[in-house]
Amino acid sequence: MNQKQQEEDKILLAHVQDMCRRNAWRSFTNFLDMRQYCMLKKYLSQGIYQFYGGYANAERGVLCIYSQDCLPDYEAFPISCLTIHFREVDKLTHRDVLGCFMSQQIERNTIGDILVSSGKIQCFVLNKIAPVILPISKIGRVGVKITDKLPFSDDYQQHTQEITGVVSSVRLDAVLKIALRMKRQQCNHLILAGLVMVNYQEIVKPDVLLIPNDIFSVRGYGKFKLKTISAPNQKGRLHIMIEKYL
Repeated sequence: MNQKQQEEDKILLAHVQDMCRRNAWRSFTNFLDMRQYCMLKKYLSQGIYQFYGGYANAERGVLCIYSQDCLPDYEAFPISCLTIHFREVDKLTHRDVLGCFMSQQIERNTIGDILVSSGKIQCFVLNKIAPVILPISKIGRVGVKITDKLPFSDDYQQHTQEITGVVSSVRLDAVLKIALRMKRQQCNHLILAGLVMVNYQEIVKPDVLLIPNDIFSVRGYGKFKLKTISAPNQKGRLHIMIEKYL
């Protein structure tokens, strides 16, 4: 973790701890990623917080601090679901949408998940910035129509790519070698450089062992899940299957 990120984490932690000290119940943060949320969980008392990003299992969410007798419902979270429509023959990516929003001087921590499908994108933003986004009529060269009148479509499916391979052990560096199609030495370099996270925690030890359903990400290469590990074959080697999030 670089020094800038460490300082940002300290500021975020101090802010949330201050919310708790002041009994600032029903107080909400900006959007946090899963790494930030997992970091904060270590310091929060059980039962006084809730993390929600607009739909179940969101990767980015808003943290609410509340008293035990004042549980907020999801509608209380200051989150708007925006639906972006465009022609199916046109192609838009997560990067296109995020870049367009941030070109409007919108800060990253006011934007939640961006879910891309054919002809439609749904994204979550803080209520206060929805009026800035709604008038947008073009993302790149693609004409779009944006509305906040439609609910989240829960039929969204995360697209993944299946990667398989054989390893002698499920050490992190061995699994990365399969996932990234790299030499093991290159994988070790990425790990030691602090570019690899497992279950949203930075890992700098190549010999950490993974288990099924562990999620790992490599900065600049994407996010993956170790889906299955076979029983050892006669030579003691393991067949693994990895899902890469697209």
